[in-house]
Amino acid sequence: MSIIKSLQDYLETFEGMDMQPLTVKTDMADKSASSYSIAPSGNGKINTDILGNKIYQNNYVFYAREAAADEIDRQENYDFLESFGEWLEEQNEDGNLPALPTGYTAEELRVSNIMLFDVNEDGTGLYQVQLQLEFRKERKAII
Repeated sequence: MSIIKSLQDYLETFEGMDMQPLTVKTDMADKSASSYSIAPSGNGKINTDILGNKIYQNNYVFYAREAAADEIDRQENYDFLESFGEWLEEQNEDGNLPALPTGYTAEELRVSNIMLFDVNEDGTGLYQVQLQLEFRKERKAII
């Protein structure tokens, strides 16, 4: 299992999304409302400890396509996105982080920049939430 698949599975446990069973796709949300996806947006090593374990940060954009034609829709979308962000912050504070593949351990998941990204002619809006996943890659033991 990949790190992005682990993150998708984790995000699918959020109960505040319209689609049930929830599916978080890779890179692109569907054209219809109530579609969600996660896309990588950069990564890098940020530290190596004295034992050789490496700390990485992967950046992602969570996309939500929702109806955005009128004011009520847009307000409801921000209610949803704010509750999603709060849920992620609570999970982070409680240490309930994504279960990553063997050899990797999630250390922190941060949320930022909840916003409307694009509006289509059909009245749907593409919203985005930026996520930063910090994780440790354990150095293989040398015997």
